[in-house]
Amino acid sequence: MDARTVLVIDAPAALRLLSPRPGRQSVIVTQKRMLGSEMIRTVRPDAIIGPLITANWDIVDLGIDLEQLGYRGDLFALTLPLPRAELVIREVSAVCPALNVRLLEVA
Repeated sequence: MDARTVLVIDAPAALRLLSPRPGRQSVIVTQKRMLGSEMIRTVRPDAIIGPLITANWDIVDLGIDLEQLGYRGDLFALTLPLPRAELVIREVSAVCPALNVRLLEVA
């Protein structure tokens, strides 16, 4: 991932997938309940990583919230490998057209 600033939302498992790049990449970890337009403006993430699904929300909910907060960019859904991953990408992209949706599959 070439992003200079990565915002990780409720997905601490994603941290082990990111290679340390001191001085070239910042990683900010937060929770969905802490998101706000002020945070998006201040952090100015190049990429956001969130879980595909949690007990209370899923990546579609996160994508909708991010678009409403003014985020435009890469959204990575952290998930186990899926048999038809392209269906998930297509569904989220249809609901959140301002986001470049990708899956970040972990074993």
